[in-house]
Amino acid sequence: MNIAPLKVFLLSLAMLLSPVASLPAHAACTANLALQPASSPPALGGRLVYHSYMEYGDGSSNLYLHDFKSKSTRQLNQPGWNIEDPMNAHFSPDGRYLTFMGRQNGAWHVFAWAIGGTQAPSNLTAAIGGRNEDPKFSFDGRQVVLKHEGDIRLATLVFNGDGSVGVSAWKAVTGDGWSTEESMPFLTPSGKYVVYATGAGDSLRVVRRNLENGQVNPLATPAAGGRDYYPVVRDYTAYFLSRTQPAGNDQLAMVVPNSPPGTPAILPLNHCQGDNSDAAPVNEDYLIFSSTSFDPTYSLLLGDITAARVWRLDPAQINLPDGRQKLGASYTAAR
Repeated sequence: MNIAPLKVFLLSLAMLLSPVASLPAHAACTANLALQPASSPPALGGRLVYHSYMEYGDGSSNLYLHDFKSKSTRQLNQPGWNIEDPMNAHFSPDGRYLTFMGRQNGAWHVFAWAIGGTQAPSNLTAAIGGRNEDPKFSFDGRQVVLKHEGDIRLATLVFNGDGSVGVSAWKAVTGDGWSTEESMPFLTPSGKYVVYATGAGDSLRVVRRNLENGQVNPLATPAAGGRDYYPVVRDYTAYFLSRTQPAGNDQLAMVVPNSPPGTPAILPLNHCQGDNSDAAPVNEDYLIFSSTSFDPTYSLLLGDITAARVWRLDPAQINLPDGRQKLGASYTAAR
């Protein structure tokens, strides 16, 4: 029995029912966006990981885990880890592990850690050396994709009984080094494609590469003077990216996979006068993201994907008025 037509039908139906379908082709940011009352946020029952620092690379970064169910926040990194500036953490699909980047012995490495485990995080990139950044778990949890010396690499993981994590194989996805910098990779649910940013500065754009044949296609076309970066794959129906507008503000946008490349839909949760980035999908309705719209530094907001509604996350535990940047969010409903 050929089930391919059924898969196509189900995917088309999912896209039709998704909030993507209700967004205008070129939706816009919201001028004078106001915070929703703190007393009426949507109920969340999962966990959030994020990092907080004063300045990038100054040694002040810490990882924090917030549990919406227990309404508790705790710092994860400890002196015994021997890891400086941990950041950009990402949950495994089952919610049991984190992968993140940080400095160890003066070099940027990528790590994996069993959440709550007594062992220090495992250094996944110790054997390959170099500068390693931007790790993300695959949707099946068996691999981590990352940036290594300006290229994209894929690590096949081994999960040991003591909670440590190793690498059984490496795959070089790109091989042009820093001549054409590739960064911020994110695998699609099927594992067939990897979405990433290519270029640097004003040449930044987001592409999707077929891991089977190496074909590369643009995911979106930045406006003149603009750039795209930090792609995030939610599921088969929606990707997100950060777009720097020619006027200078960063806005979160949604892209429909397999649609012709063009201008993605700028989400109404963006304040037109603020910088908004680092999308962390919660479900089909909401995103957690970082924004300068309501504070002098980046704070973490919860936003409605299809409406101009945003909430500041718990100011008593997460968005403390401490002058630190809160960035790199990842959310999981898994326990």
